[in-house]
Amino acid sequence: MKQIAIVIALCVGAWYFFIGGRKLDESMVRDYYQQEARAVSANDADRLCKQLSSKAVIETRTTIMGRTEEASLNRDEACAATRKTMETLRRVGDQGGAILSIEYDYHIDTVEVASDRRSAIVKGTSVLKMGDAAMQLKTSFSQRLERELGQMRLVHSEDSTVVRLGGRGVMSQSDFFRK
Repeated sequence: MKQIAIVIALCVGAWYFFIGGRKLDESMVRDYYQQEARAVSANDADRLCKQLSSKAVIETRTTIMGRTEEASLNRDEACAATRKTMETLRRVGDQGGAILSIEYDYHIDTVEVASDRRSAIVKGTSVLKMGDAAMQLKTSFSQRLERELGQMRLVHSEDSTVVRLGGRGVMSQSDFFRK
């Protein structure tokens, strides 16, 4: 009897690992972006990093002061960049006081769930603002999400971000580039 229970438990575990824990639907995709928005609003880089797959590839184009830089980042590099951005936002907020809170909003244009329900392609935009004019990051993205062991993860992203800086006394554009 004990052996039968072990075999059943192993079968259920194998099914979840290979099939059940990898299926996704549109509501799971939308929940992923809600969790991301909460993490950004809370300035929680660690939570954002947990949403990345270990095989993540982030292809990004960032335009700041008319200069565009392109990069292709793996998970570790993307996490380091996220931590740096969150630290910059924290510094700007500290310098500007309570009036410079983080505002984050996103819009999902399309969600295309694959026929096997193992991945989804999501296209949309997001805007991260700090204060009325201190800093704004507007991003257009196309991302592929997969579900890994019950967790939604970002596997591939192509995004384009335009950064606008302003607000006297808060942070000059040259301060943004200092380490």
